[in-house]
Amino acid sequence: MGSAEATTAGVCFRCGGNVTASDPSCQYCGMPVIDLPTPGPAGPAPAGAPMPGGLALEVSVTAPTPSGLASGGPFSSPPPSSAPSSTPPPSGPPFSDPPPGGPPFGGPPWQAVGPPPRPPVGRRSVVLAIAAVTAVLLAGVAAVGVSRLLTDTPRSTVADYFEALAEGDASAALDLVFLGDKIDPAQYPLLTDGGLDAGVRPSDVRIGDSRDADPGLGRQATVVPVRYSAGGTGVSQDILVVRADDDGYALRAPFVTLAVGNAQGRAVKVNGIALGGQADLVGFPGVFRAEAAANVLLGAATATAVAAPGMQGGYVAPLDFGVPELAPGAAKKIQAEVRATIDRCAGTTAAQIPGCPFGLTVWGQNATVRWTVAAYPKVTVRPAAATWFGGGGVTITDDGAGTVRWMVTYVDGTGVRRTEKGSAPFRVNGIAQVSASGIQITLG
Repeated sequence: MGSAEATTAGVCFRCGGNVTASDPSCQYCGMPVIDLPTPGPAGPAPAGAPMPGGLALEVSVTAPTPSGLASGGPFSSPPPSSAPSSTPPPSGPPFSDPPPGGPPFGGPPWQAVGPPPRPPVGRRSVVLAIAAVTAVLLAGVAAVGVSRLLTDTPRSTVADYFEALAEGDASAALDLVFLGDKIDPAQYPLLTDGGLDAGVRPSDVRIGDSRDADPGLGRQATVVPVRYSAGGTGVSQDILVVRADDDGYALRAPFVTLAVGNAQGRAVKVNGIALGGQADLVGFPGVFRAEAAANVLLGAATATAVAAPGMQGGYVAPLDFGVPELAPGAAKKIQAEVRATIDRCAGTTAAQIPGCPFGLTVWGQNATVRWTVAAYPKVTVRPAAATWFGGGGVTITDDGAGTVRWMVTYVDGTGVRRTEKGSAPFRVNGIAQVSASGIQITLG
């Protein structure tokens, strides 16, 4: 017999697995299965025949014979012509049935050639495997988190600040700012969640390599360069980071100052936040979109800006509305108000009238003047841009065609009462402003 064989007794004697007569081999260890004929009357077994009891034995081959069996093997019956063995064979099967699930001979299991059969995987094994993988991943995340907490740097602090801005969390951003807990939202309305609308936050943030800052701040300071996109515009902004009192890091004034120009009395909103009379207008990095509301004098206007280096240091967003446009109908209202002012001035009897475009110098006492407008000027209304030196607003000018006639009665220095008359040109110059009642003009 060239190899060991399994029987049809229902159990493979090599590995103990279940077999049937229809199986060509054991499905667990690969041992061939043979169907033994029904044994006849008891008698001497031929050499090389299987032992009674349906067991297949492994034989030690010393010299192959034509039948493939070893003659005189230790577990085979002796042939009739041979001398009886000094030790009689046992009366029963040489080995008892193998224990279920264990090797047949009580020793180590056999090593099969080729890949061993894959045992069925139970649901419990799958669950345990998934739990093990999850535990490893959670341990890795925890290790990363602990490592980050133990290795905060100026760069990581700046990264946390811009991450809070990207999430619209003003409170978390101010927690990373030096003295951020002292900031009053009423004074700085843009440093709130309302000033971090999704459309104005910085994006595509890139943190550069840090460098030492001027040590004149009284504590260790570092400059961290940042590049980000604000409303589609690339912005470069250096963030100053100082040592915090808790041995961590804090950002020093990482804001942008707003320079609002040419609002000219109009109500202004920036990123949807109404601005009042704040002396310092600052906001988080990002894009700033301003709106100047229309009134009875000026039309609406918009302005957009991002951070740029300021002339006095820091970063400034110049929100300049430019030269305003007159509101519809405002020019006619101003021209009508100028004419009404001229008429009121002409209706008085004073020689010098404050706020009127004409007057008369009389060298005497008790002067009484009678005014008559001979020609009204053509008034031009033009909005102007404000400058660093002031100005701006709506200017009022004329074409120089205004003429007034006058007649004055007075007492001269000798006590004589005199009457004189004449005419004089006058010019109209002034400004128009918004008042609670509408448009107010002031003539010089």
